[in-house]
Amino acid sequence: MLLIANVLALPIHAEPLLIHGVTGYAGEYELSGTASRQDLNGTRTFSGPLTVKHVGLCTRDGPKESVGEIRVDLDRRSSRISATLDFEGSKCTYKGVFSESYHGFMDCGRDGSFPLRIWTK
Repeated sequence: MLLIANVLALPIHAEPLLIHGVTGYAGEYELSGTASRQDLNGTRTFSGPLTVKHVGLCTRDGPKESVGEIRVDLDRRSSRISATLDFEGSKCTYKGVFSESYHGFMDCGRDGSFPLRIWTK
């Protein structure tokens, strides 16, 4: 919970968020990215590149990586976030918290809904 409080208390000229995560029903995808702060209409928003790496057991010839984008909106009044992850032609949305232990789901529209854990370091 302390990490969430630190993210919400970021100064005006904050350092980029280092984002990490895991998705997939067997945790077969690792997420990593760096999101820089942008002030859009008074909302605390961070966005930047996102790397998605398939690390599952069925990976052949090394892990497959793809690069996309992530956008995170932080709610100043609570520890909740709204995130959009755009990779491999899918646009997924997530509403939850930054926490390595929180198990939420991202909605990828017609591609389905997938487990997601996402946190910052």
